[in-house]
Amino acid sequence: MVFSWGNLATKQLIVGMVCHIIALAILAYGVYTFYWLELILPELTRCVGAAVLFVAMGLAPKLFFMPVSQIVSQAEDTTEKSTLQTYVFNLGMFLVICSLLMEWLYD
Repeated sequence: MVFSWGNLATKQLIVGMVCHIIALAILAYGVYTFYWLELILPELTRCVGAAVLFVAMGLAPKLFFMPVSQIVSQAEDTTEKSTLQTYVFNLGMFLVICSLLMEWLYD
């Protein structure tokens, strides 16, 4: 098998891997700053939320290669993977919003 950058499946695999690597890096940074530097809970929650958002993007890498009009027209896709991706994305948004509210309340 010849490795080709033009293959759509290869591009999707690479985008998914990059999203998950970014998520791990953000999570590692959040844990490092929480335990060894500052012990600020909103910052840790924000890092976990951002990492969860990148994991959600990595679950559906095909969205990076589709036109926006096609993505919007397929908004009612109810496969198990899209449902899981939606729940993970909503969890990430919830964590980010909670971290912003905690930071606002702590100040």
